[in-house]
Amino acid sequence: MSASAAMMVGAGIQAVGTASAINSQSKAINRENYRIETERQMARLSAIQEENARTTLALEEQANNAAYQSIAGYSDDSMSFLNMNKQIESSRVKDISDIRLMGKSVDTKFSQQTFENQQKANALRFGGYTSIVAGLMNGYSTSRYYDMKNKG
Repeated sequence: MSASAAMMVGAGIQAVGTASAINSQSKAINRENYRIETERQMARLSAIQEENARTTLALEEQANNAAYQSIAGYSDDSMSFLNMNKQIESSRVKDISDIRLMGKSVDTKFSQQTFENQQKANALRFGGYTSIVAGLMNGYSTSRYYDMKNKG
């Protein structure tokens, strides 16, 4: 095998190796994005469960107030009873708002991680394929140099 042919074969092998590395790293980034999306969905579910738990707690407090009021002999439209239930509802709405805000914060964090991974994958592909082309061009020019050197 001539030196120029060996150069071309070497450049081809290097190109295949680089393409394989690009493929492997892209798959790893895709797995990471899948893991992030799974965590994102779990965080959403957790936030919904917290909202439901807070609503259940508020309903239990209102039921307890109604039970206490019924044994105390107050009418259920008294101002103190209505005010207690209003405070319970106000607290529930505030707590659920906080839960949603935290859920949105976590969702944004996961979204940013996915975006960063996508940018990393794009840069990897561009850089990798640029490296492949540069390696093939270098192998070709080197082989042409040896061909010209051996002929002349």
